[in-house]
Amino acid sequence: MTLAGLLWLAHAGVVVTLGTRPPGPTWSDLIQFALGGVLICAVLNAAGRSEGLARSFWRLTAFAYAAWMVAQGLSLYNDFAVSASVSWITNLLFCFWFAPLAMAVFLDPDRDAGYLDTLIILDFIQAVLVCIAAYLYFFYLPKSEDPSELAHSVWAPYFVGYGSVVGAFLLRAVVSRSADVRALFGRMGIFLGLSGCVDALFYYGPGRGLSTGAWFDLLWSALLVGPTVIAVTWKQAESSEISSEPSRREKHIYSEIFYLFYPLLVLFMSLRIARERLGLAALVVLLSFVCSSARQLVTRQRLLVAKDALRREASRDSLTSLWNRKAILDILERELLRSERDQFPVGLIMVDVDHFKTVNDTRGHAAGDAVLRIIATGIAAMVRPYDSVGRCGGEEFLIVAPGCGPAETWELAERVRLHVAGCNIMVGGAGVKVTLSLGIATSRPSADAEKLLHAADTALYQAKNAGRNRVEPRVAAEASRAAGAAQSSSAATDRDFWL
Repeated sequence: MTLAGLLWLAHAGVVVTLGTRPPGPTWSDLIQFALGGVLICAVLNAAGRSEGLARSFWRLTAFAYAAWMVAQGLSLYNDFAVSASVSWITNLLFCFWFAPLAMAVFLDPDRDAGYLDTLIILDFIQAVLVCIAAYLYFFYLPKSEDPSELAHSVWAPYFVGYGSVVGAFLLRAVVSRSADVRALFGRMGIFLGLSGCVDALFYYGPGRGLSTGAWFDLLWSALLVGPTVIAVTWKQAESSEISSEPSRREKHIYSEIFYLFYPLLVLFMSLRIARERLGLAALVVLLSFVCSSARQLVTRQRLLVAKDALRREASRDSLTSLWNRKAILDILERELLRSERDQFPVGLIMVDVDHFKTVNDTRGHAAGDAVLRIIATGIAAMVRPYDSVGRCGGEEFLIVAPGCGPAETWELAERVRLHVAGCNIMVGGAGVKVTLSLGIATSRPSADAEKLLHAADTALYQAKNAGRNRVEPRVAAEASRAAGAAQSSSAATDRDFWL
């Protein structure tokens, strides 16, 4: 800020002492070029101190002022070698340097900005189409007597478009709940409004007809000092502060109007272009329409993916990825209704991890969670593809096995028990041996879910009271002895898990 202030004072000295006399205009352009360099350094420094949306905002700002620096460099070159083509390009960049900055209204605070994705690329293409339409509207069709200035016939539309950008920034600041977004868009929106007022004074007010080096150049320089101060004093809200209130997403229907901003500008300018170049205007509108439609399709696809993810999250246990309690009970109800229709039994197995509280108390909850995930994976690996496994809460699991009578349900439960008992889990160099107690119950057609759950729960408590690490009741155990022996021999090979 000190360097920017000293450069502005030096500029004031040049304007007072030299004015429009050579080499006054050259020194004026040179000082403004140096101010632009200081501004870009300040903006890049602000980007380095920011994250997420704020970082993308400052990067777009740096890109916008880089375009302004190119225009200022060409203007400085024009002081030594006057060229109509260079003057025309300089005028174009000076008039629309803010186009990259206007893309900031598309940034989404609910996602980690600062990276490119499909939507940002489509928005960038839309911005390029706006620049093409602006070139046709403001420079190609109207004829200006001076290539360094806009034609008088497009002054009013130019300020309408500029005012729309200012309004979009201020509206974004008003509707946002984010303190960072309000600060960024509010300050920069006010600055862009002041910049538009200075431009209006140049075209309509006392600045009209003044040459480079006149007193009006001090206003241009002040417009470079202003955003430098904003960038240097910018401080992002502490990300480590956690609010006690649940966060609310900013996405509302009124925030979607920002994505219509560029297509509306393209349509507005194409109406004028169509009077003289109908085919050219139709091509620009068609490309803008394709870009907007592609954006809607991508947004719709992402909404469908998010909807599927939310549906999965609502039915899955976050720790084990098994069905949660509500989902597994719904599955049980559905299988019971199917069994009533098709006249087949449904087996129910209630599982409890033996002495799991000891694992949490001695090894910590993080180790306990890891052990639960291993157990859940082991249970899911032992059931059939059409069986369902859910976590009822804590260290309790529920297995729904359609088509299983008492003997088949007992065999399935015994297979699960032997598999988990054969797992050697190492936590911090020490072994953790886990076993399961299982209670089984089978339904008959038109059985009630609550009664079936109660029967399995009662059997589970019988297994605990009988010494744990067992399946109760031992229905059809004799008939399944051979199968159980085979399972025991296959389970003799230990499975090691190191945490």
